[in-house]
Amino acid sequence: MENINIAVVGLGPAGLTALKTLRDEGFNAVALERRDKVGGLWSFSGNTAFTSALDETVCNVSRFISGFSDYPIPKDYPPYPTSTQVAEYFHAYASHFHLLDHIRFNTTVKRVTRNTSDNGWDVHIANSDGDAVLSFDKVVLGHGCDSVPIWPPMPNRDRFKGVVIHSQAYKSPEPFRHKKVLVVGIGNTACEVSLALRKHASKTYQSYRRGRIMVSRYLDNGIPTDTQFSWSTMRLKYFLDDKIPWLMTPLADRMCIDKMISDAARYEPVPSGVSRNERLKCAGRRVREDWRLLPGPSLAHNHPAVQDDFIPAIHEGGIIPVRGFKDFAGDCQVLLEDDTIVEVDAVIFCTGYELDFGIMPELDMDGAAGLPLRGTKDAFQEEVVDRGNTSTGARERKQKPHLPRLFHMIFPPRWASSVAVLSWMSPQENVWCVCELASMAIAQIWTAENASSIGEQPRAEEYRPPALLPSLDDMNAQVDAYHTWWRGEWEKDHSVRSGYVRGHAFYRFLHDAAGTGLYDHLDHVFTGRGWGLWWNDRELWTWLAKGPMNSYSWRLFETNAENRPGCGRKTWAGARKALREAVCSISIKF
Repeated sequence: MENINIAVVGLGPAGLTALKTLRDEGFNAVALERRDKVGGLWSFSGNTAFTSALDETVCNVSRFISGFSDYPIPKDYPPYPTSTQVAEYFHAYASHFHLLDHIRFNTTVKRVTRNTSDNGWDVHIANSDGDAVLSFDKVVLGHGCDSVPIWPPMPNRDRFKGVVIHSQAYKSPEPFRHKKVLVVGIGNTACEVSLALRKHASKTYQSYRRGRIMVSRYLDNGIPTDTQFSWSTMRLKYFLDDKIPWLMTPLADRMCIDKMISDAARYEPVPSGVSRNERLKCAGRRVREDWRLLPGPSLAHNHPAVQDDFIPAIHEGGIIPVRGFKDFAGDCQVLLEDDTIVEVDAVIFCTGYELDFGIMPELDMDGAAGLPLRGTKDAFQEEVVDRGNTSTGARERKQKPHLPRLFHMIFPPRWASSVAVLSWMSPQENVWCVCELASMAIAQIWTAENASSIGEQPRAEEYRPPALLPSLDDMNAQVDAYHTWWRGEWEKDHSVRSGYVRGHAFYRFLHDAAGTGLYDHLDHVFTGRGWGLWWNDRELWTWLAKGPMNSYSWRLFETNAENRPGCGRKTWAGARKALREAVCSISIKF
């Protein structure tokens, strides 16, 4: 398959793992990256057109669950690595697997179009040598979902004489020293920006319309929170989410809200001798009434913010919560939703991003739930309006978002044999690892398809079947069902994330296509699957069923001993050791 050329666009964790897994299967894959290093947004860039993590950024997932399947995060990293350490880890991964020789840095992909022969893709690039068009058989889009800033409407922008930027352009708190700053938003980025500013700005206001569920990285006993969710526990959750969402949604929300209030109670300044219940009541009143952090979007629609220092900073007065942004009202005045006015020198909009689907004009959009089928060019002409008074390339989102037609969030049905998208999915699990799993699935599917097309797929009945995609009609039916579900949820609450994953079917599809064998050995309790592993290898069963969920388990089970094309990924001899060390590194009571 070395004669099949594949372009991987972008080199964050999605593109990086796609490059590695595709080359593992023998494809001639090369990566195109507009930056000068791997890591995507985790590699800091002073370029205000590039979204990047800040120096103050700390990872929201612990190292115990976030290593790639055959390359663990270094043991000397803290439980939650810094952005610099994450960037170093990604570079080390690329170096270890000899990927750097297959990367073109400082190369911007402007668009990807179908060639005139209709048998491949023209990738239009720009670099220091000028513009060029490269030809490929297949394309993987891993260009990230944080490239195009979203701005709120601001008809009176010209009345404000201070600084107005999007968080994409924010790189340091230093330019805001001794200034009054309004930070708009309540997501992780908004919280991190405010936390950095509070030590430099004279005043830091946090502006938000509604709250956000926030949880600490650690439990009260100091154990990383995310290590408490095992493989079996999450399989059960996804199953129940699918079958009884009316019950699971409020239960999951309640659990996280209780943790949020418990976390806030750690910092509640109450006299000694006050009971824990009273402390929790005081914290609950502050969270709900004083700071309006609750209610917020349901976990059925969005992820919680992961913050340790934000609530303490509000307690200390370093961050001042105010109502949502409404408009600019004067030289240094901002009008809020409750019609009060705050005087500030700068406004930083941490109002999110959208994925640039316009990079591929042939990609189909909508076509379900009452919306007509259209291409990205037509769809985005209606959805976005370029604003001359915002940063270059920024867009203002309109109503009725358009959705790409992607089978299981990855494959456009019409082009599934040659296009895969890794930037749209919004999973509940660690996105780096899910992107690696999706990359494994893509590599196996395209390998199986290639073998089938040239007659290299003799199959014994007892052997694992190749990872072939279903028919075009079946893929379109799955896409239609997802669009119908998503638009129904959007009508209830506009905060539902585009690409939010429905875990039950999604993860089963990925694991089956990748050939990890995990679901064959262990599932949720109602299946009864797992007794064989429990009987034959109690130690391994315990790590998987009760230990932290991580990707090393994806390389444990041999599912393709004969190495047949598209019948399963390769195992890793160090998987069991890595899994054991992840479990034994934390204090879990089995």
